[in-house]
Amino acid sequence: MILRITTIAAIALTAACSGDQSDKREEAREYYRTNNTVIPANDEILTFPALPEPSGIRPQANPDRNAYFGDLHVHTTLSFDASAFGTTASPSDAYRYAQGEAIRHPSGFEVQLAQPLDFYAVTDHAVLLGLINEAADTSTTFSQYELAKPYHNINESVDGGLLDLAKRSKVFNNFVADVVASLLDGTFSNSVVNGASKSAWLQTVEAADEAYKPGTFTTFAGYEFTSSTEEREALHRNVIFRGTKRLPAQPFSRFNSTNPEGLWDWMDVLREQGIESLAIPHNSNGSNGAMFAFTDWAGKAIDQEYADQRLRNEPLVEITQVKGTS
Repeated sequence: MILRITTIAAIALTAACSGDQSDKREEAREYYRTNNTVIPANDEILTFPALPEPSGIRPQANPDRNAYFGDLHVHTTLSFDASAFGTTASPSDAYRYAQGEAIRHPSGFEVQLAQPLDFYAVTDHAVLLGLINEAADTSTTFSQYELAKPYHNINESVDGGLLDLAKRSKVFNNFVADVVASLLDGTFSNSVVNGASKSAWLQTVEAADEAYKPGTFTTFAGYEFTSSTEEREALHRNVIFRGTKRLPAQPFSRFNSTNPEGLWDWMDVLREQGIESLAIPHNSNGSNGAMFAFTDWAGKAIDQEYADQRLRNEPLVEITQVKGTS
């Protein structure tokens, strides 16, 4: 009888703890969905070593112009969604792949392009950039937090089966909510998230610079800004920097503002400091028209000032990709 009562009490306690965690996650999801800012933006600027200049001998320009092929939407293990589903390739691996080298797929086989690309940018998700890697690496301070434990050594083995996929889907769905909940209740501070982001961004920029081959293979520092409407309509942008001599210390993410106009304001401030960039609306077919709304974020009709700012920062739009045509 005592054993039975003890067992029932233990089960009840576990259920209560699980219920509390679920409540915290739902509160965090609602906060994330309805609040414009989770963490204030960082205005720190970094200076990087100068890149090699093109050689004096350059090919004759084609008067009919050339078609160049590349990719400006690439995720590596530094993106929490890609890592959660088994991606182990680093930014350096991605640039090797773009130049025609074979790299290993998480399932064990090699993948290789039929023909090398001309240009490339690793554009990992800015939101929680690099943080899941801190969770997976059991030697880090962040890995010791309770929310990090489901991610310990998550990509040590990837079998690709249904059970593995179900496990990964569960941890993926909870990661952002658990981080937001931990920020709200003071489990850890903004500096934990910012520290991981800065480190991963530095790795991203250095990989782009190391892979750059003037006149042969062009690389860009970049990232993906992933906002959405309250109805979860996608408002994603790939943000590409013109050079890497001076760059922000970390990307501007959904944690800094859910409002794309906040991204444009940030880009304008950088431009005033000589840091040029452009944002390319991505996967706008998933926005249900919200990417090209006739109103601004506040619901007011767009005006000339809005149009000028958007054109200054978003002169291009992605036409088509594997998820659909915009």
